[in-house]
Amino acid sequence: MPRHAKPSVAQSAHFQQALLGWYAHSHRTLPWRGTTNPYAIWVAEIMLQQTTVVAVIPYYSRFLERFPTLADLAAAKLEDVLHLWQGLGYYRRARLLHRCAQQVVAQHGGNFPNTEAGLRQLPGIGAYTAAVVAACAYNQPSVVIDGNVLRVVARLCALTQPLTPTHATLRAAAVTLCAGAPPTAYANAIMELGATVCTPTNPRCTECPAQAHCAAWQAGTPTAYPVKLPKAVLPHKHGVAYVLHNPQGQLWLQQRPANGLLGGLWEVPHTGWEPTTTPPHWADISAPEAGIIHHTFTHFKLTLEVRTAQVDRIPADHAFHAGALPPLSTLMRKVLRAGGVQV
Repeated sequence: MPRHAKPSVAQSAHFQQALLGWYAHSHRTLPWRGTTNPYAIWVAEIMLQQTTVVAVIPYYSRFLERFPTLADLAAAKLEDVLHLWQGLGYYRRARLLHRCAQQVVAQHGGNFPNTEAGLRQLPGIGAYTAAVVAACAYNQPSVVIDGNVLRVVARLCALTQPLTPTHATLRAAAVTLCAGAPPTAYANAIMELGATVCTPTNPRCTECPAQAHCAAWQAGTPTAYPVKLPKAVLPHKHGVAYVLHNPQGQLWLQQRPANGLLGGLWEVPHTGWEPTTTPPHWADISAPEAGIIHHTFTHFKLTLEVRTAQVDRIPADHAFHAGALPPLSTLMRKVLRAGGVQV
């Protein structure tokens, strides 16, 4: 394939043949593979957003065991869904997953739309997820572009401009590469290639079925693609978190607003995430420091000083025993552990 060139139809056909042949005998066995159940595929794809396969597998298995059907998920309490999501992060995904299930039951008779356009009308389903479900559940021709696919296409064509999933040059190349291929097999195969062979660093080029078709390999610079934009420097916020308990050993927890960061999850009282805020009036500022924890969100870094103290009384709707805690974020689990609570 010439450097920087859009693949031809003939080149695409040869690439597809090599890719699908490789996938047939080299793909990983994953619990959501081999099914055409749109519910199972959708749950997996939502979990896999910004999370690794290794991390997702146990969550996915527990989730499908607890909510084996779309109707089960739609009928569940959001708190139960968030409980099972603890540790996966990006909790907005869980809230949208629950809302989407309810909408499909209420408006579509419990059946997912079988087109990309229909799927994209649902809460939490964007272009990538709609394409995956359409291709893998309904065998519809769809252009699947995630980070792994983006990297494969950029290297195959040696595209030199910084790319995004909506970039016209990238999409045109991706459309040509998949034209005429069996949708389910091709979508799985190209995602698998990017995840296991055409990796961001140390790609296994000598094992790649697409080596003969790869302009970046021929140029001897596969890791130069895709060209990345400079990473923005994340702002760093600070605060103080209080692990408070009463004489009965109950913890003081409060629920975050339903919308926004960590929406609907529970947390210990804290000063807020800015260095200029002051502790709540009931918290003893002289409470001993239990530790410092660091956490990184998508858009900022956070450092919290953790302090522990005993209070005489905790309101009933804020009092929890350590063995029966409501849904917590990974951040709050770090805070509680720093404060001596086993979670």
